[in-house]
Amino acid sequence: MQPLRPVLAATLASLLAACGGGGDDNAGAPASPRTVTIAFDAIANGGPARCGSTLGSLGSPAVSAALRDLRFYVTNVRLISAGGASQPVTLATNDFQSSGVALLNFNDGSTAACGGTAMTLNTGITGTVAAGSYTGIEFEVGVPESVNHSDYAASAAPLNVVAMAWSWQYGRKFLKIEVDPAGGITRPSGSATAWYTHLGSTGCAADSASSTGYTCTNSNRMPVRLASFNLDSQKVVLNLNALFTDVNLALDQGGATGCMSDGTDADCAAIFANMKIDLATGAPISGGSTSQAMFIAAGK
Repeated sequence: MQPLRPVLAATLASLLAACGGGGDDNAGAPASPRTVTIAFDAIANGGPARCGSTLGSLGSPAVSAALRDLRFYVTNVRLISAGGASQPVTLATNDFQSSGVALLNFNDGSTAACGGTAMTLNTGITGTVAAGSYTGIEFEVGVPESVNHSDYAASAAPLNVVAMAWSWQYGRKFLKIEVDPAGGITRPSGSATAWYTHLGSTGCAADSASSTGYTCTNSNRMPVRLASFNLDSQKVVLNLNALFTDVNLALDQGGATGCMSDGTDADCAAIFANMKIDLATGAPISGGSTSQAMFIAAGK
């Protein structure tokens, strides 16, 4: 008959191994960072908004419009746990991400209205975050001040995109959305075909005392926080109907056509109100990150 002691010892060793015991050298080691992909989209009237596509009716009074261009930068991306704590997402480096900035691009350049030169769409952000479970997301539409005024010709992608450079403000367009309303746009003098929505810092001037070489009176960066967001089943969606709420796309009241973030442009009043940015100061309006309706969470 086989002695019981060796059998018992072998059984205990197996149980310890199954439970991770028995002198595991990795016991207590922090979990590896989690790789994440955050999907983005843009919609109008419930359908996808892509350059060259007809968007349906937008604004008030409603007017049918076609999309000419849609791109925006995001930075300071963080994921939020169920307990409310946030963890930064470290962005991977690729043609659409560097220096902590990502460019979302919904313009493939396929038609003359979209530039006529083929471009690559980018509808997602990739990176790593501390291991854990997350139920929300926050980010900022904009480019950090530390790199906003860098020379686009010498910058790495995506800060080298000429179409997003904003030379008259010595920086970059944070958000660029251009639409062509059916029937054109009536202006105080003449008419126009495209309504421009360009968001970026304004009141910028050279400043030798600044580390970036410039200072701007109005930051105009848009914080976004979605308290309920599921990485696996949802995407972050820019809703053009919400952006153009109370905006008459068939009429321009003067200044630049549409809104180019000028604090004196009457056409910017509704646009900035919808972005929850104070047009006069460039600061978020009363916690704009949670009160805005432009960005929503929707199923993939």
